Parts: sequence; C-alpha cells; structure tokens
Amino acid sequence: MMKLSVVIPVYNAASFIEDAVRGLLSSLGQRGGAYELVLVNDGSSDDSADRLRRLESEQVRVALLPENRGKFGAIRAGMEMATGTCRVFTDADVPYDHAAILYAEHLVNDRQFHLVIGDRTLPGSQYGEKLPPLRRMATGVFSHIIRLFFTGGLADTQCGLKGFRGDVAGAIFPLLREHGFAGDVELLYIALKYNLEIRRIPVRLQRTGKSTVHPYRHGLSMLRALTRLRGRWKSGCYANDHLASLARQAYWEPG
Repeated sequence: MMKLSVVIPVYNAASFIEDAVRGLLSSLGQRGGAYELVLVNDGSSDDSADRLRRLESEQVRVALLPENRGKFGAIRAGMEMATGTCRVFTDADVPYDHAAILYAEHLVNDRQFHLVIGDRTLPGSQYGEKLPPLRRMATGVFSHIIRLFFTGGLADTQCGLKGFRGDVAGAIFPLLREHGFAGDVELLYIALKYNLEIRRIPVRLQRTGKSTVHPYRHGLSMLRALTRLRGRWKSGCYANDHLASLARQAYWEPG
C-alpha cells in the first residue's frame, strides 16, 4: 500500500529543482513504507521539463502540463495521480525541514487527521525573520484579512505545506475552482465548512528558490477571487456526499 504521496508543482524551477528533489528523496528513503513523488511541470518556459524527466524513477512520477495552469491547477493534476493514504503538497524548492512532511504523514496515517497544515505563526516555527521586510509586511496584512473574513482561527493559510488523508484529497480537490494562489484559502474554506479535523504544525524554513509571488499583484487578485467563495457554497458548487458524511455528527440519533 502506498503510504505517502508528495505532490510538487514546478514552474520555471530549473535552477534548483533537481537538488531539491534529490534532497527530499534522500530523507524519504530513510523512512519505512512505500512513497512516491509526483512532480507536475506547470507549462514552464525554461528547461524544467527536461530536468524532471531525468528524475523519473520507480519513486518519482512526472506529469508535463502543456500550458501554465497556475499553482493549484498543477497541484490538482498531481493529486489526481497520487495514490498515497497520505497526500502532501509542497513548493518546488521544498522549503521546509523534511521532518515536517514525515510528521504530517504520521498525523494523517496514524492519528487519522483529515488535514495537516503548516503554520508559520506557531511556536517553534522559523520563517518570518528570513523574509524580506516588504514581503513579510504584505504577508501579514493579507493573512489578517483572510482570517477575518474566511478562515477564522487559522492564522496562516498560505504556507506551502499541506497534507490530506487520501479520501479527503480525492473529495476536496475536484471541487476547487481557483487555479492560482487563492486555492489555499479555497480548500481551507471548504474544509472548515465541512468541519473537517485540521491539525496545524510548526515549520522551519530551510531553503528558498526564486519566489513567483508578487505580494501586491497576487494579493489583490487573491482577494478578488475569494469574494466568490460564499456564493459558490450557497449555490452548491462545493457539495460533496463524502465530505458531508465525514462532517456528520448526529449524536442525538439512536445508534
């Protein structure tokens, strides 16, 4: 049985993707149980696709999208390929300590949490002090707005490390309508609406590739996208029988 799938969207990451993937493979190879990496080239204009092909192996599967779909378009394609009982996605530079992925797998496979999300605001996390001041400020403002209007007590929606129980991933990712960076908030909005069990974990930043995030341009486009979430929920766009069964807590009904 495949215990762990790690999905990595790749866009113009030729300068660092091979080192990032090989480092992760080295860490995962020291654990027990079957695992796979699912690398999705999101229509890169550099030679990322060729570099991914060189990485293909029994543990590494590669999908080549013919055009750029955006971060969550690529993640969704990777999740469709993934077969693990725990399915994690992270960024192409695999920025956080690899132990966080293994811990997420433990919480999903052994403790049966529906979602495990990295949270850079938790005690023990090491992240903010390594960001440029402008990006750190923009991230803080965006997070405050999202928390106020969409995700309540979840302080960090945009951390690039999230893990899912396999059945939850299979139900939630086909519902997503946002292909860009707003997908993080959309999936958490759906999870909260269905009252899924979410565990936050601290993360430690270890490495960073070149960011494709432009704080103001992407921040404004994300906010515009998120105004559509409530309407979609009310219209039934996010209806799913399996998620509804996980949410059901009719303790007053006779057993």
